[in-house]
Amino acid sequence: VSNSEDDSGKAGVHGLYFNKDGEITNYKTLLSGTTWNCGGGLSPWNTWVSCEEHDRGQCWQVEPDPNKPNHNAPQVTLLGGNGGNYESVAVDNTYTDKPVFFTTEDNSSGELRRFEADGNGWDALHVGGQTTYLQFLDGNRFQWTTSLSAGRNSAANYYPNSEGIAYHNSTLYFVSKVTKRLYILNLTDKTYTSERTGSSWVGQGAFNSQPDQIIGNDMDKRKFIYFTEDGGKGPGVHVRDRQGRYYTMVRGVPGGRYSGDETVGIAFSPDRKKFYFGFQDAGVLMEVTRDDGQVFN
Repeated sequence: VSNSEDDSGKAGVHGLYFNKDGEITNYKTLLSGTTWNCGGGLSPWNTWVSCEEHDRGQCWQVEPDPNKPNHNAPQVTLLGGNGGNYESVAVDNTYTDKPVFFTTEDNSSGELRRFEADGNGWDALHVGGQTTYLQFLDGNRFQWTTSLSAGRNSAANYYPNSEGIAYHNSTLYFVSKVTKRLYILNLTDKTYTSERTGSSWVGQGAFNSQPDQIIGNDMDKRKFIYFTEDGGKGPGVHVRDRQGRYYTMVRGVPGGRYSGDETVGIAFSPDRKKFYFGFQDAGVLMEVTRDDGQVFN
């Protein structure tokens, strides 16, 4: 599933469909008539949440499975409240009857939102629940507050214009494109650390421009968190391993066709042997495979 980021009701969500051999069998529109659909995230019940990035943007739930009842009925969720420049969604599904969703906002005072759902399944994002906001405290501590203004002030002071976000094992990862930092929140003891993206570099390439979307699912089995990059002479896709070391996976030729562009839409095929990303301004979708035929970690 991939977003289309365009203005004035020309954006939406589209789906690539695969057979059991990982071959593409269909491509179709799943959501239309929306504006600046930027990032999003996968729900525990395998629907897609697509985030609009404009002042009145919302987070839409989309059902990509044609055999499910809501397949042709995308719906605005409660994640976005009264609207905002929303980016990405991650979820903690430790307690399946009460999943917790985290939503970032690309705004200089865009609060990180935490939504505790009252149930599991499609309706959990549309009925009930409670929303709180991330507030950083002294001593690398944080809390979840019901004060929207406190959340916005914290974002302005610590993590303006937050973008990609991922959850794993009581830890929340998200990036700020302004500070060019990855924030790592321990949700158990409510402490956090941060590091500059690309700070510990291995091999060729560079991660000098703004970090954008991230993917970090199945981190018990996988080695890397994947990052897209906004701007620079050779924007690329970069990865971070469990030891905090960064590598370049793929990048545009510095000064070439994709100079100043933005990498977007990172995703894997169901068998994880194909990796997808796009260059947004050029309107190009790339499919990447490994020479050895193995899966991407």
